[in-house]
Amino acid sequence: MHKFANSNRTVIFFMRVALIQICLLFCFLTCVFAKNVRAQEVLSKKISLDMPPSDLRNILKAITEKTAVNFTYSNSTLPAKYRVNLVARDEQLGEVLQRLLSPLHITFEVINEQVVLKKEKSSEGGMNIETLKILFKKISGTVTSTDGTPLPGVGVMLAGTTKGTATDANGHFELEAQDGDVLIFSSIGFLQKRVTVGATTPLAIVLTASATSLDAVAVTALGIKRSVRTLGYSQEEVKGAEVARSNAPNIINALGGKMAGVNVTNPNGVDGGSTRIVIGGNNAIQGDNQPLIIVDGMPMANDLATPYDVRNSPTGSALYAGTKADASNTSAPKDFGSPINMINPEDIESISVLKGPTAAALYGGKGANGVILITTKKGVKRSGLGVDYTYGFKSIEPYRYLQLQNEYGAGGMISLNTPTYLDVNGKPSLTTNWDGMFVDPKTGSGPYGVNTYNQVGWPGSGLSWGPKMDGKMITWWDGSQQADVPQPDNIKLLYRNGLQSSHNVSLSGGNEWGSIRASFSRLDNSAVLPNSDYYRNTFNLGANMKITKRVNVQLTSSYIVNQYHNPPQLGNDDGNSWQKRLVYNAGRNYRGEDIPIYKNPDGTQNTLSGFPWVGNGGAIVWNLYENNTDQNRRKLLAGIQLNYEATDFLDFVFRGGLDNNTNELITKNTPTDVLGLKGYYGHGTERDNASNMDFIGTLHKEKMFDGALAAKFSVGGTIYQRDMYGQFNYNDNWSIPYIYSLNNGTFLGNPHPVVESELRKRMNSVYSFLNLSYKDFLYLDVTGRNDWSSALPKGQWSYFFPSFAGSFVFNDLLHIDPSILSFGKIRVAWAQAAVDPAPYQVNYNYTASTFAGQAAIQLPTSLPAFNFKPAINTTADFGLVLGFLNNNLNLDLRYYSGKSRNQILRSPLPLSSGVDNVVVNSGVLENSGIEMILHAKVVNRDALKWDIALNLAHSNNKLISLSEGTDRVDMGSAWNDGGGHGPVVSAKVGDQFGTIYGYDHVYDPVTHLPLMVQDPYDKPEMNGTLYRATDGLVPIGNATPKLTGGITNTFTFKNGISVSALVDCKIGGDIWSGTYATIMQQGQAPETLKERDGGGLAYTTPDGTKTNWGVVLPGVFPDGKVNDNVVHYYYKYMAYGVWSSTDLGGGIKGSDWIDKSSIFTNTWVKMREISVNYQVPERIVRKAKIFQAASLTLVGRDLFYIYTTLPDHINPEGVNGAGNAQGLEFMSLPSFRSLGFQVRVSF
Repeated sequence: MHKFANSNRTVIFFMRVALIQICLLFCFLTCVFAKNVRAQEVLSKKISLDMPPSDLRNILKAITEKTAVNFTYSNSTLPAKYRVNLVARDEQLGEVLQRLLSPLHITFEVINEQVVLKKEKSSEGGMNIETLKILFKKISGTVTSTDGTPLPGVGVMLAGTTKGTATDANGHFELEAQDGDVLIFSSIGFLQKRVTVGATTPLAIVLTASATSLDAVAVTALGIKRSVRTLGYSQEEVKGAEVARSNAPNIINALGGKMAGVNVTNPNGVDGGSTRIVIGGNNAIQGDNQPLIIVDGMPMANDLATPYDVRNSPTGSALYAGTKADASNTSAPKDFGSPINMINPEDIESISVLKGPTAAALYGGKGANGVILITTKKGVKRSGLGVDYTYGFKSIEPYRYLQLQNEYGAGGMISLNTPTYLDVNGKPSLTTNWDGMFVDPKTGSGPYGVNTYNQVGWPGSGLSWGPKMDGKMITWWDGSQQADVPQPDNIKLLYRNGLQSSHNVSLSGGNEWGSIRASFSRLDNSAVLPNSDYYRNTFNLGANMKITKRVNVQLTSSYIVNQYHNPPQLGNDDGNSWQKRLVYNAGRNYRGEDIPIYKNPDGTQNTLSGFPWVGNGGAIVWNLYENNTDQNRRKLLAGIQLNYEATDFLDFVFRGGLDNNTNELITKNTPTDVLGLKGYYGHGTERDNASNMDFIGTLHKEKMFDGALAAKFSVGGTIYQRDMYGQFNYNDNWSIPYIYSLNNGTFLGNPHPVVESELRKRMNSVYSFLNLSYKDFLYLDVTGRNDWSSALPKGQWSYFFPSFAGSFVFNDLLHIDPSILSFGKIRVAWAQAAVDPAPYQVNYNYTASTFAGQAAIQLPTSLPAFNFKPAINTTADFGLVLGFLNNNLNLDLRYYSGKSRNQILRSPLPLSSGVDNVVVNSGVLENSGIEMILHAKVVNRDALKWDIALNLAHSNNKLISLSEGTDRVDMGSAWNDGGGHGPVVSAKVGDQFGTIYGYDHVYDPVTHLPLMVQDPYDKPEMNGTLYRATDGLVPIGNATPKLTGGITNTFTFKNGISVSALVDCKIGGDIWSGTYATIMQQGQAPETLKERDGGGLAYTTPDGTKTNWGVVLPGVFPDGKVNDNVVHYYYKYMAYGVWSSTDLGGGIKGSDWIDKSSIFTNTWVKMREISVNYQVPERIVRKAKIFQAASLTLVGRDLFYIYTTLPDHINPEGVNGAGNAQGLEFMSLPSFRSLGFQVRVSF
């Protein structure tokens, strides 16, 4: 509080002058002047105050507390039931009172250090309360976003006054105003709107979101709210209502296509599965490239990093690896999903995405890949206690199955003779009798008995090169005569429509002292395959309380219980991948007769080892129903934040949070034998507890140097700790039948020791940041952070990294008409982030094992790192933001370029070393890209509003260098064998990140045709069929897309209906499709019909039959002769889908190694989401007198592909795994789409 320092001196001076001139007049003037000076001192006191809509008497009390100035007034002076909000920032008391009281025609005067309030008198004798009631009428209405969602907390102000209110939880408001008054509606992230009061009531106000609004406020690092105008880096935000309404598999999937450079991958496509999210490009070769997730200030682990020893032990991997979200090969086990799936969309207030290390500099290395800030709901001010209920339902339909031919069946007689032997349980075993005329998986013979094992290896049992399914009668497996007819729907066997329902009930309330919200949510999901489902219960509490005028406390807590039962499997798992069973193991004749007889009448497994056209997958139906795995997750995510305004220029923030997880994995395999002893029981538990504590002190001054400069300086510290403990054991040699217990085992000669492991990591951090603002157009942010990580070796614990960001808002300086250029900003930023490794990379780790039936310790297979350092990511970021046509057209451009050095890698070592690899710092990875965001209000009328949001992004990753002697690092392979029998995704010096390596043809340098070899088997009918493959792996594609993006069209109608449609795309990037290779080799692809239907060349079979089955394969022999041999069509297709070694002599590899034939450009455009929302008008709700608000939303998601380059309905998004090795696909599930609705009501 400041007084005029020279006021007393001025009084004394004038008193002396007056005394000399005229003594009597001096006495009189002194009294008057002294009175005025004292009044001036009182009214000149400075005040800062932020009061929500409150009774005028309460506001005067708050002013008294701030200034020690008392008020005197009669009860009739202040109007009854009049509420107003007041915001003052270092203003003089007189100015504040004038603004507060003049609209009510109340005057004030300082008498004896008190402020006396009086009614203003007029020639008519003054304005009384009754007159005010006549002039001021009650105005009510509802405020919604462009998609019809009610907006709580919107400020509604009467222009030119401090009179105002805020909308409640349902977007409803009431305010007294006069006809002709202007109401101003404003909210964070929305354009301000002005409406003139007239005869129409209630009002229906629609606010439009604006990324470049001068008044928009964004949530930034450490939860600090800042004006978008001041930010020197890229940031985007989506409201929680939009996330909930999208009906996506999880909240991360809801961001896909809506934000530039935010790439989301859901490998198996089912609800509850793992999700990969990358912001911009990749910064790590073998490390994590996914962003840090912060929920209400608490870092939330999204990696499910089961303790290393447990996860990789021989016994533990089969269970725990399934919970990892970074599986990178086609043999990946069950996917139990990412922890982010547990966050309830209905509890989210907003999601803010901070892009790159510059935006997330204050989070250190954990934020090097960007940050996703999730803010949960904490209630809003409303009258009484409000109840909100949401019911959601959706049906998930498998709709885009593989497109297969339905003319030709399997190559045997499709008959099963009387069993000739018994299986291990003494049960008859069904066996198949084949003829030799067609391709035979049992003997490896090709057409007419030609043995082609040396060319194509052992193909799958789903070969469909047999006779036409033309209805002829054949002997079936049970001896009956049945017609051999097409089975077009056998690819759909056992798939069903998945169903999901959800209920959410919340209680909320609030007043000027705070708000609170409590909710319960229940979600039930039945998957697209039988015996697979999950449920989730969520209890959530959020509160924001004003303890005193200077202390505010926020509380958040979520307790989540999630149980997943048998998630659908994809990939190369013979025992569990149903899609592989239907394609690789089942011919086109397959009718599914084995499904109902997988179990014998006595409950034992019917092995069905030779069932027709299935083979290798006979146990899968048993596994589907009888082998059950359940994961039980419990998560407690809680936090508390205390904000203390110590003075008008000093603030403190104390924040503490915890993320406690308990995971339990239980596997129960039903015994397959009559005695009930050959079962399996496995039990694993894990505790994963993390805590985080922040302290931040901030000095700030808004106006310095005549108001030109504003500054804010903060210092803070963080303590983060994560502790994990896991154990696992199993038994599969029971002593008591049908008892699932770890104690139920004979353990004779085969003890199973408990696999146990611990992981602990701690990081201490201190940081500071300075924010400067010059004349509200030039901004500068400077940060510095120092971390101490326990994962690094002694002497390397501590590391420092800085950042700066600046922005220049130039539109006001150019004085350009806002109808032409309404906003302009240039952003420049630079940052470093240091990324520490996972724990225990610098230590020897031993694993419990057995040897010769005795407990033993297994030596580590990896050498620890020496002189280990954190990886350093340095990035420069540039941006340009432009607003045109009164902000009806907004453009945001971003360019970034960075390098990550000291990559943390596992470098392979020779076998003679006794270990597999060593952990090293090696390599420099470059990451650059451009992004564009375009928002346009095409139509902006009361009857119709049409908004378009477009985003596009391109990223470029290149490996610059590795340590000497190494030029390539593998990130994942098709069969988890390092590329031995299939493609591998790698990073090679000079190549792009995500390059797919595999075997290709060797090309003749003259003709550029594939090089062929002479038949080494002396089979004339095979001459011109064998290609030479490259000696080693070569680049055959790259999985990184050239362009990603999405476009959203939103139409809002006056009657409360809004329609939104999202189309997203991925342009370019390659994919290796093992599914395509399989259906080509199996004779199941439609492309394989051409020659069989007589569309080939003239060809004479070895027995002299004349046909049109012939093909000439393109190629040239070593002597330069171009191949012109006509061969059977079989050789055109069979080499596609076999991955086994062929030696053509002299170490030359044969054509079965060639992967390039199954590489495709993976471009797609998809109708991702269409939603129709109807907000019931307020007048209808009032008449019903039941609800305060109601809405209905219809949502369709993942509806169809508008365009795709992949053939035969192969799923373009069906990559195997959510890790860095993108671009590999094998037996992906069909595409799924969902149709659903949501009903929301408020009481």
